[in-house]
Amino acid sequence: MTIIEVGSARAEQPGRFDGTLKLGVFPDGQPVETPVVIVRGKADGPVLWMHAAVHGNEYCGTFNIHAFLRTLDPQEMSGTVIALPALNITAFRDHRRMSPLEGFNNGDMNRCFPGKANGGFTEQMAFAVYQELKKYATHLVDFHTAYTQDTRWALYAGVDGVAEEGNKMARAFGYANCLPTPAGTLVGSAMMTAAADNIPAFIIEAGGIETAFSREIVDDVAERLRNLCRAVGLLPGEVTDYGPLTLFSNFHWATAPRGGIFKPAVSSGQQINEGDVVGTYYNLFGEADGSVTSPASGIVLAYHPGPIIPQGDVLIHVGLNPTQN
Repeated sequence: MTIIEVGSARAEQPGRFDGTLKLGVFPDGQPVETPVVIVRGKADGPVLWMHAAVHGNEYCGTFNIHAFLRTLDPQEMSGTVIALPALNITAFRDHRRMSPLEGFNNGDMNRCFPGKANGGFTEQMAFAVYQELKKYATHLVDFHTAYTQDTRWALYAGVDGVAEEGNKMARAFGYANCLPTPAGTLVGSAMMTAAADNIPAFIIEAGGIETAFSREIVDDVAERLRNLCRAVGLLPGEVTDYGPLTLFSNFHWATAPRGGIFKPAVSSGQQINEGDVVGTYYNLFGEADGSVTSPASGIVLAYHPGPIIPQGDVLIHVGLNPTQN
């Protein structure tokens, strides 16, 4: 077997191998390192790279990866899983979306790939990760969350060369609502950057930020990941058919026109029409103080849960032109 080596994690034979990957240096000169797990099968095959917490407070993905890794037996695998459960480690530790060490550059790691060797702090972290991802990955799964526990949707890179395999991954994972992400959308994400390098890539949006997820979500995601692995040839067995997908042409983000105490009136997966009430504002005396409506028709992918919403924060995320496929 050829050696698979990511940071200090080194796999020369079947088994599980843990280590760390250096992403940068703290202001005191100590290394910034994130955990790496390599699970290598008894035979060569696909290399599934997965990472979570690109946005540091999206912890559900970390639990998803841990639950999935615990199910793997190298003796039944034909291929390798490389997992980074807490990618943006400085943000992860600080309960933040973006690194507290970021200065004046682009702090959203999911807009920083493939990174820059001489860029800002987050760009340099993305560069360190992507060099290894590009070297080994045949498939990518990237875990994210929205705000609320009922978030359940997915995206794959719907661009030439990788769209067919991405669609296979999406169908095997089986979240009903899915965006075949067109070129020019989510530029700088790991998903679209990998696709440009001919690596089929898939984003899972499951659960909410911080502790807005459950054991049921995590266990369900782990089984769906095993089904995805069966579909791409990494695990043996029959692929479960979760049914048709509802595909979108793109999505629309709407932001809050003003701040205030806020009660949402929608849920994830709900069909809405332009002009439908999304939620109601209340004043500090507890009186209703106006409502806000959806600017687009489609499927609710994510929404702000309240109880307060800052002006300009994400109000609602809508999948456009849903069609069953």
